[in-house]
Amino acid sequence: MARLNDLLNNPQLWRSSRRNLAAEGDALSTGHRALDKALHSGGWPRGGSTELLCNHSGIGELSLLTPALSELSQQQTIAWLNPPFQPSAPALQQAGFCLKHCLFIETGNLRDQLWACEELLRSATCAAVINWTGKQRLSDRDLRRLQLAARDNHCWHIHFRSDHCHRQSSPAPLRIALRAQESGLALELFKQSGGPSGQQLLLPRAEFLLHQQQAASDWPTPRPRPLRRRRLRLARPLSTTKPASSLEIH
Repeated sequence: MARLNDLLNNPQLWRSSRRNLAAEGDALSTGHRALDKALHSGGWPRGGSTELLCNHSGIGELSLLTPALSELSQQQTIAWLNPPFQPSAPALQQAGFCLKHCLFIETGNLRDQLWACEELLRSATCAAVINWTGKQRLSDRDLRRLQLAARDNHCWHIHFRSDHCHRQSSPAPLRIALRAQESGLALELFKQSGGPSGQQLLLPRAEFLLHQQQAASDWPTPRPRPLRRRRLRLARPLSTTKPASSLEIH
């Protein structure tokens, strides 16, 4: 009976009637109150894979992660693996990142990327590893290796994948679908181990990121340019009389 109780109390064993208390005590606040409330652990799980499913980059997905990542970067390394755009150092610094703890890596193919990601997760030197694989389909074995490496070494693995990958099962304990809306970022909790799924949230964008266009009636009207006066030049009339030297005598 004692062995059975030890097994049932193991935090790695998921039970639908019990919330993951170990994850709750080790969660990192997302910086968004509504999302913290929707996540059963109260924030991002520090150890394991978090899959963010979206079809387009640049829709505000980094602003979703900035509060947590900028905090982690103050003490440990944040690895960026094959980001879709060239990172801007001034923008990251303005967002609160410690640049000396940001490591940017580019690989030539998927095989090298998966190897580098697993090595970073197992290195015990990174607080988080952000990995972009896009529409490339990963095998169940590859996904399981990344999840185990992140969980066993207490590293937060953020995995950006295409929204089409939601049909494929994944060992990642947290999967969230992201979609761009006019005034914010729409989230759907596709899966969270130990907690309910299916919640839909809309996180508003920061005001300075919104382009407020004035009404057409308020647009400045350009003044017409004054016409330039042209001087008229009178051409000399052409003479119809031939010169004497050119007259023909008959």
